Amino acid sequence: MLRCGTDLVGMRDAVVRLVGLLVVFFVGSFSTAHAQGFFDKLIERARLSAGQAYAKETAIPDTAKLGYDTYRGIRLRPDSVLWREGGGRFRVEFFPTGFLYQTPVKIYVITRSGTPDTAGTATALSASPEMFDFGKATPPAQVGFAGFKVTYPLNGDKHDEIISFLGASYFRPIGTGQAYGASARGLAIDTAQPRSEEFPEFREFWLVEPAPGDKTLTVFALLESPGASGAYAFTLTPGVRTTVDVDARLFMRHGVSMLGIAPLTSMFLSGKSGPWRDDFRPEVHDSDGLAMVTGEGERIWRPLTNPGSLQVSSFVDNNPRGFGLQQRERRFDRYQDSVAKYQVRPSLWVEPKGDWGEGEVRLVEIPTPSEYHDNIVAFWVSRWPVAKGQALEYRFRLSALSDEVALASDARVVATRQASIEGNARARRLVVEFEGDTLAKLAEERLVESNVEVSGGKLLRTETDQPPGSANRRLFIDVELEGRRAIDIRAYLTAGGERLSETFAGQVRP
Repeated sequence: MLRCGTDLVGMRDAVVRLVGLLVVFFVGSFSTAHAQGFFDKLIERARLSAGQAYAKETAIPDTAKLGYDTYRGIRLRPDSVLWREGGGRFRVEFFPTGFLYQTPVKIYVITRSGTPDTAGTATALSASPEMFDFGKATPPAQVGFAGFKVTYPLNGDKHDEIISFLGASYFRPIGTGQAYGASARGLAIDTAQPRSEEFPEFREFWLVEPAPGDKTLTVFALLESPGASGAYAFTLTPGVRTTVDVDARLFMRHGVSMLGIAPLTSMFLSGKSGPWRDDFRPEVHDSDGLAMVTGEGERIWRPLTNPGSLQVSSFVDNNPRGFGLQQRERRFDRYQDSVAKYQVRPSLWVEPKGDWGEGEVRLVEIPTPSEYHDNIVAFWVSRWPVAKGQALEYRFRLSALSDEVALASDARVVATRQASIEGNARARRLVVEFEGDTLAKLAEERLVESNVEVSGGKLLRTETDQPPGSANRRLFIDVELEGRRAIDIRAYLTAGGERLSETFAGQVRP
């Protein structure tokens, strides 16, 4: 059974120990104003915490014995599901500590309604081995909560998962008809930097009890790391496009060389441009490209790769309108994997709220031999350094979607391929295929041209053609490598001076 225990009001010894639980009381129901009041208190707690030395959370040693297969088989017992009664749409299921997730998190429920003594009360939930079915494995003497997932009648009357919070600051939203793929994180610190990467953790969560007819769910979280403390508010709206509105308030314990905002994580093992593998599956990836809309409105597409060595790419911008890791290839025959179902993995799209100023969208591509390792990271980095004691505020909407076409009005890149050129060992041919209404509606007699820019190498030739029986256009770009430098290529299609497509931004590497 689910166990509860009410904590004391406010924070206990906030300045000295910062271990008190945030508990508030409101008369009547928990309104939007009450939620903001609670968040304000959580922000203050994060600010105070950042002024104290970082304290690492203690793991539960017993749960280290729960290996991968055992952990996968653990099930939450039905009577331990939160909000299983009451007629509401949202339910919450909990993950136990174990396997890689040995450090417990604290989870509280804020009651939305009730008597003047109970409405708006934050109540701590207690984990116990009796809450879980461990199958044939011996239950540990002690367990904690490692995280949780939210279910909702997304694809019919049955409750389906719509988001999970599990491990460090990871969370994974999905929409109608989708399967888990790319992930989001609360914060990235020193990713792909000379010093070791820091992985901030969500330490505590507050779940706001929804009313029976509510179609949104609010979750608050406290983030901690050696470099920062943060207060987060998540507003989850499930649907064909599940959205998560994020309000993040950060306070720096010390300066960091790289602070990644709205980080996204994914996997790319192989795609249309390789690398070629001894595998019956033509493509294996959770995402196949980084999409961006700049502050000036330019749409950019960067295909992902599985590089031979660590690659970091930067796309400088001012007040970006959006960026995300997309899964554009939606045909099963391009994956041939009926278990992984890569064709229904979500595209994650970040839309900043307010001005984020000058900075860059940074893409990190890491070599991987296996589909079981995430090797792609994308996030926003401000131009300005981050110093100790600094307070930062970022708000954005994160969408999990499958209808990427709806994001673009111009033709978009649907395939990128590379080949060698006979007779020149330093030359490579890049073939970029575009599709979209701007091409489909184009009169046959209109000539499609290209605008191609190359840096770091030599442009040899460009040519466009139209595949038989298709309105698509292919752009052939021949380039020549110079030394050990990679060639950066930007290209888009035009007709009579009118722009027809998004900008392709790719690389040819030695």
